[in-house]
Amino acid sequence: MTSEESENKPLKKSAKLDLLKKQLEDLEKEPDSEEDKEEEIILERVKPQTGKALSPKGLKEKKEKSDKQKEQFEKMRKAREAKIAENKKLKAQIAKQEKEELEKKLVEKAIKVKKKQIKKQQVLDEISSEEEIIIKKKDKPKITKVENITVKFVPFI
Repeated sequence: MTSEESENKPLKKSAKLDLLKKQLEDLEKEPDSEEDKEEEIILERVKPQTGKALSPKGLKEKKEKSDKQKEQFEKMRKAREAKIAENKKLKAQIAKQEKEELEKKLVEKAIKVKKKQIKKQQVLDEISSEEEIIIKKKDKPKITKVENITVKFVPFI
């Protein structure tokens, strides 16, 4: 079996794992080529000669904000915090009103149900306090089974 034939056939998980381990070992044993070293050099950051710190993005220097910009930023931050607090209060107030309305509806519904129960109980009490009405069921007529009747035809002469 050649390596080409083995690549065409699907491998089991354990066989794939073994193959990958072998490939990894081969790669680790190979000496570093010059291309890899060049890539590492490119990836390193070069510090600027001015001595100023790099911004998180790398090459551009961070510009300092003026006093007026700082004041404006603080003013806007405070306004934003005030707006957020106001919105929280408004949401809490709306939620409280909705809860009160729901409770009010539930109480009204409970009162209606209780009134209906009282009316039904009064009707039942009236019926039970009156004379008992005896309702007689009509007897069903008894059906007797008729045995087979045979009919005889007598010819006329």
